[in-house]
Amino acid sequence: MNARMMMTAVLSILISTLLVLVITSSISLNYIAKAQQTSVTRILVGGGNNTYPFYGYDPQRADIKAGSTVVWSVPSLAPLEPHTVSFIFNNKTFALPTAPFVISNSSKFVPLPKDANSKPNVVPGINGTSIALVSNAMSYDPSSIDQKGNAKTYVPNSNLHVSGNEQYINSGWLVPKGTEKIFPGASTIFTLTFPKSGTYRYTCTLHPWMIGQVVVKQ
Repeated sequence: MNARMMMTAVLSILISTLLVLVITSSISLNYIAKAQQTSVTRILVGGGNNTYPFYGYDPQRADIKAGSTVVWSVPSLAPLEPHTVSFIFNNKTFALPTAPFVISNSSKFVPLPKDANSKPNVVPGINGTSIALVSNAMSYDPSSIDQKGNAKTYVPNSNLHVSGNEQYINSGWLVPKGTEKIFPGASTIFTLTFPKSGTYRYTCTLHPWMIGQVVVKQ
């Protein structure tokens, strides 16, 4: 009788141990699956160190799975130099930091603050107009152009998705955290999620020799 009781106890312990292992393995597999689905890759913009140039992306190439997210940011101790992360799928959509706009001759610009040593660059136009050279929001702000040519700007530090049909996606000016007051409206991070596989190349429109790429695989 004692032997039977001991055998029963041993079997109970073995069954309990197996159940714990199965449950633990299931939890571990679920955790890994969720981690892969929600993985985030971080890329530094500018700043420089011993392994990459002062003007560059680190890493220059990111290999991710479809559905993953990439976050770009400027190191906090980097020199005060703005950069962009710009995906230019149509060369005609390249955005310069300043652009000419036609305004009426009656238009007036008031500097902020009023005693600032600043003045808009305005030249004579035609038919009672002038041409003003001003900051280009499609360069300065997070922005995009869809396949139909519709342009849109977003708030600083935007979180966007890539459909794969855009002509242009831009981070806006990225600056080190804590320096936003020097560049009002600039961003410190830019976040993109890539649902579809493919190779997505990007550049800094302020420093066109800066290039990077995101390789997305299923």
